Amino acid sequence: MRKTTSPDQLISSPENEIVRRLRRLARRREPGLVLLEGPRVIAEAEASGLDLELVAVREGYEFTARSGKRVTLSAGVFRAISQTVTPQGVIAIGRIDEPDVRSAIDAARRARWPLVVLDGVQDPGNVGAICRTAAAAGAPALAVLQGSADPYGAKAVRASAGNVFRLKVARASWNDLAELDGYGAAASGGETLAEAPIENAGMIVFGSEAHGLSRSDLKLVTVSLSEGVESLNVAAAAALILFQVRRRLAA
Repeated sequence: MRKTTSPDQLISSPENEIVRRLRRLARRREPGLVLLEGPRVIAEAEASGLDLELVAVREGYEFTARSGKRVTLSAGVFRAISQTVTPQGVIAIGRIDEPDVRSAIDAARRARWPLVVLDGVQDPGNVGAICRTAAAAGAPALAVLQGSADPYGAKAVRASAGNVFRLKVARASWNDLAELDGYGAAASGGETLAEAPIENAGMIVFGSEAHGLSRSDLKLVTVSLSEGVESLNVAAAAALILFQVRRRLAA
């Protein structure tokens, strides 16, 4: 925990405009803004270059950030805003640059990495976990198709431990990705992960656990599992596939 003197302004009314704004962002994100909760997420966001518009600290908790207006919230007000069962003492509003899909494609090509694509991955926990894995594996960019949870939503950001900010993340349609050849991750019926040349693909697509991929013309890659096990959680499958890409690109 980083130490600092407490901010001057103490807010104890749930009707304060700053409190109302934090509650609105907790319910629905606004374009160009993201709600950050917890010291680890905020530190990662700052390390990735995000500017903080506001830092709200629970009374009695000590934290400092490099940017942003700082206020202190009473314990009761902070609990009412927090999205976690065990509030971590600090919430911030960050400003994000949301790139277009061309920027994401170009970033992937420059790094000679497949573009990571989420196709209807609805659980924000899975979306955040995939973002964290993609950043850890070295992927530079990720595209999100309609039906997927918002990677910049508060739960997804927490699940990514703030690592989503290390990626170029863009919303996309299939038309936007028409120039890319690719592999889709499938529970069965594809080339085995050991044999599929996924490192050379233009994109790797991860679909909904409930409905699978929304396109039927993708080449498929399948992670071989022990007998009797039908499939992996999409975030676990992404981890195996993306780190295989990392291993091959480093060879």
